[in-house]
Amino acid sequence: MVLTARRRDLRFGFQGISYPDVDATLAWARQADEAGFDFVALPDHLFHPKSDVFLSKGAWDVDAVLGATAVTTRRIRMMPAVTDTVRRHPATTAHFISTLDRLSHGRAMLGIGAGELFNFQPLGDVVWERPVKRLREALKVIRALWSATREQPANFEGEFFSLKNAWLGLLPVQTPHPPIYIGGYGPKMKALVAEEGDGWLPWLETPETYRRASDHISSEPLKHGRDPEEIDRAVEVFTAITKDETEISRIAERASIGMSLRQDLLRRMGYQALADESVDVLKAEFRDEDWRRINSVAGRIPKEAIRSVIVSGTPDQAIGRLEEYRKAGVKSVVLISPTDLIYQNIAAYRDEIIPYFTGQDR
Repeated sequence: MVLTARRRDLRFGFQGISYPDVDATLAWARQADEAGFDFVALPDHLFHPKSDVFLSKGAWDVDAVLGATAVTTRRIRMMPAVTDTVRRHPATTAHFISTLDRLSHGRAMLGIGAGELFNFQPLGDVVWERPVKRLREALKVIRALWSATREQPANFEGEFFSLKNAWLGLLPVQTPHPPIYIGGYGPKMKALVAEEGDGWLPWLETPETYRRASDHISSEPLKHGRDPEEIDRAVEVFTAITKDETEISRIAERASIGMSLRQDLLRRMGYQALADESVDVLKAEFRDEDWRRINSVAGRIPKEAIRSVIVSGTPDQAIGRLEEYRKAGVKSVVLISPTDLIYQNIAAYRDEIIPYFTGQDR
């Protein structure tokens, strides 16, 4: 396939599945920085389910690793993808991102969502209820603290969070604040993106399902007096730039597990029966019965459907799929790489794929 280079209208983020190796994570982040990626997006997990395929290794603390990333890179931006409002109080999140923005000299981004049960289920003293309302309040708290001063402290009274004459004293470098990306899928979350977010960051979408969802987000901001173009449209997808069909099949297997945990995605793709049988990632407890259902659904998702949510194959094939996402409204793509393909993927994007979208010669 012969492709003509076009101007830069797609931003590239990178996420390497490198748990639990902190040094390896910092090493590939430096490589991504040098390769011309726009940002790195690191997952924020505490507990992982018992699995040999899905999140099978222990998680490091994202705040610590992002701080180290800030001082060992030069240009690239960075974000948790995504943190939640359950394990971390929004005041703590605001404080950390302010500090990260200072460490990185204005390169911090905040990715935040409603949370996933597996991340805090072992914590018997944590109550998780009305997650969207909780997230909406948390965003108001974070924004308030990023603008509060000693002379004009923040005050807020909500159902889940409250502030009384609060000010951090440490504000971000970026003005008015670091960009906030909201991860979520349902109508309430999309409405919240339009109300409070600077970007939308869902996990796993086909170009077609993304286009329909993006159209929804384009109409919502008008209700709040916002320009829809102010909101960045991002997506997280798996990637494997290789001609090796075995490697592509391996990442497709992981993607099938992810799809089986996305009930709404399966429904929007027309697989109602599979969606009804599966377990959604937000509330999955990953018990034996959950895994039986997840694996059963994953094994019955058609191959072509699985391939529609990954960017794989040769560089030209990957560019073709990324063009589909771009035409569907995606402005930023976060590429999730398996551990053993991290450097191979970074090199392919550096040498072939990013130059296409920057208009450089290939």
